[in-house]
Amino acid sequence: MTPRQKIELKQSERRQRVAELLGKDERDEAETAELGTLTTDLQAGETELRAAIAAEPDPDEVTTDDPPAGGDQGETREIRAIRERVNLGRYVSAAIGGRAVDGAEREYNDALGVTEGVGKFPLSLIAPEIRATTDVDGQATQANWLDRLFADTAAARLGVTFESVNPGEAAYPVVTAGPAAAQKGREESADDGAWRVSATKLDPTRNAVRVVFNNVDALRLPGLEDALRRDLTMALTEGVDRAIFVGAEDSGDNDEADITGLNAAANVVEQVITQANKVKAAESLAAFLALIDGIHAGMAEDLNVVLAVGAHNLWAGTIANAAAENQTVLAFLKANGLTCSVRGEIETATEDGDFAAFVGRSKGLAGAGVAAVWNEGELIRDPYSAAGRGDVALTLSHYWNFGLPRPTNFARVKFGA
Repeated sequence: MTPRQKIELKQSERRQRVAELLGKDERDEAETAELGTLTTDLQAGETELRAAIAAEPDPDEVTTDDPPAGGDQGETREIRAIRERVNLGRYVSAAIGGRAVDGAEREYNDALGVTEGVGKFPLSLIAPEIRATTDVDGQATQANWLDRLFADTAAARLGVTFESVNPGEAAYPVVTAGPAAAQKGREESADDGAWRVSATKLDPTRNAVRVVFNNVDALRLPGLEDALRRDLTMALTEGVDRAIFVGAEDSGDNDEADITGLNAAANVVEQVITQANKVKAAESLAAFLALIDGIHAGMAEDLNVVLAVGAHNLWAGTIANAAAENQTVLAFLKANGLTCSVRGEIETATEDGDFAAFVGRSKGLAGAGVAAVWNEGELIRDPYSAAGRGDVALTLSHYWNFGLPRPTNFARVKFGA
């Protein structure tokens, strides 16, 4: 056995013992002292090992500037350069002091993708180094993450106001009746008129989404936790937007968490397109134009229309007049002033009772429909409850409610019999 091999074997034994001591949740005084001695011995051993390596004859060098096939790559050489400045003793000292490493050790962790935290270190530091004639990176190359797709958020396009509120009940007053103006002579007094105000009061409800992943998967798939956080945020945003259209109920008996959407809200104007008329351009347009009352909407452009997928596909695929350049029903609606967008998960069918569209009548619309969002959203990362399995739970909660202080600014268009 060569001097270098003897030193490497001794260093391997020391590293193994360090790993055993670091793996303990608690250490007594003797073990703490042993850990300190091992740290000193490891530092001295590194010096001896470098001296032994320097004393060995140099191997044949590769004279070409290009790396050998399947051989050393630039990133690997950079990691080795950092490794030359790394000292296991500083990892041990940081772990004993309850802090994360910095300096060259932090660089080495980052280069190898080791997660940040107290006691985190590359396993290669405590395992014997096994090197072939040429080093080859075996790590898989990972392409970009493809995030999950959600239905387009559309409540704001309809005219719903999203408002941040402070802790407590949120109240939205609206004048519902008042006196009318009348001509008066020089000495006539204005009559007292009836004046009424009501208030829509909203209490916070919780909308939550949760995912559990395993640390093994996080190590196997770089960027997993960041991708899951993005997914939770998008899922929550899309879920809130969907509830504004079609409502939402909790899965139990606690109805205080229920949301009444535009599909079932009281005092929302409703128009019906019959089955016979749903493929006719003029008759379908007439249902929308009937919402122009000169108060909430003065022209077709005042109608903010969000179509269900079923209605959109029906009208986009139905020819209104073959003689007019094969114009579709949808093109006819747009040509006559309707501004339309589409949101998924409202409706896909066009049978009796199915929704065709929701409409925001935009005159005086600001605040007529409100989604109150309390400033108490939270993201909880729980690595403890299922630590025995290595599971980590991410829970994102959002506190909000939806109400219609003036429901007459909104309308539903449905398909009828």
